[in-house]
Amino acid sequence: MLPKPYLRARRVDFSSLSSIGGKQKQSRGKPHTRNSFTGTYDMDRLIAAYPSLEPFVKRTRMGEPCRPTITYSDSDACRALNTALLVADYGVHPKYSEILPLDALLPPVPGRADYVHHIADLLALSSPTNRIPTGPNIIGMDIGTGASAIYPTLATSLYKWKMIASEINTSSIGSAKQIIEANGHTELINVRQQASAKKIFDGVLRTTEKIDFAMCNPPFYPSLEAFQKENARKLKGLAKGGLNKILPIDDIKQRNDVQGEITSNNFGGSGSELWCEGGEVAFVKRIIKESKTYSDRCLWFSSLVSRKMNFKRIEGSLFVMGKSASGNKQGRPVHEVKKIEFGTGHKSSTILFWTYFDKDQRIDWARMRGWD
Repeated sequence: MLPKPYLRARRVDFSSLSSIGGKQKQSRGKPHTRNSFTGTYDMDRLIAAYPSLEPFVKRTRMGEPCRPTITYSDSDACRALNTALLVADYGVHPKYSEILPLDALLPPVPGRADYVHHIADLLALSSPTNRIPTGPNIIGMDIGTGASAIYPTLATSLYKWKMIASEINTSSIGSAKQIIEANGHTELINVRQQASAKKIFDGVLRTTEKIDFAMCNPPFYPSLEAFQKENARKLKGLAKGGLNKILPIDDIKQRNDVQGEITSNNFGGSGSELWCEGGEVAFVKRIIKESKTYSDRCLWFSSLVSRKMNFKRIEGSLFVMGKSASGNKQGRPVHEVKKIEFGTGHKSSTILFWTYFDKDQRIDWARMRGWD
């Protein structure tokens, strides 16, 4: 329990959100109500949209007919399935799979789409009309967009928002730009180099530039060694259950055939996509610390947090910072903190949101920004 002086920022358990058509309850363990993924995959529909998926689809098990599925321990099958989802449901160009490097993080599409939909719901609560704002008047920032540029791609495909995609890895920037160009999103998605790992917004946002939200899927592991240890443990568990066991799509391991070793517990990935000094706790705390400087230039800051124990440590720093800001009378205090727990299958994550604006100020922001 945090000391009472730290409770200046109001905390809200944000499991029930407004959406198109009114209020709808979001249940953990189920996709967002507007997510095109409903918990199962219509393989025939996906094959029709992306024929390259067909060779990976299995229709029999132990000689008996079964519901069409894939072998989720096969990285090529996972790559084909996620590309099919992007093509079928979000109009992404089939070249996505060819452009994305083999050692890059292959993003599980359903969970990524959920994050974007939850941001849309939050913006609706800040809108004078209580409707989800769409179009290029909304500008978001994806911190560490990776080689896939998955969040900007989904945000633009779903809601036509403009996106700033920051990335520190030069090879990932090259891949992200190719994906954006292949999809005709160059007018809506702007990829920018993050010059320093210690500077999240500095050098990325231009002078006086304002954004409506910032989002991030931070690198989880604190070091390469920690990643390898955890990955070995999970690989052993997967082997016990059978490498061909059908798993929820967010719980998949895959093999990087180029390097000949297991590279990730979540769809491949390497380097800055998977680990950083201090792991996700240090990374998100860095965003929080820097957000204070940008408190009047971003309406909502946010980040994914993968584990509950990490969430408590990160959230606590927000309340402490809110107290410090108000006590020193420097800048805005953190006014509101919200969280959303979501996930499909056995995997659950939390989105942490915070803002330096009160409710009336958020509505004024929306009016001045010309939200529709």
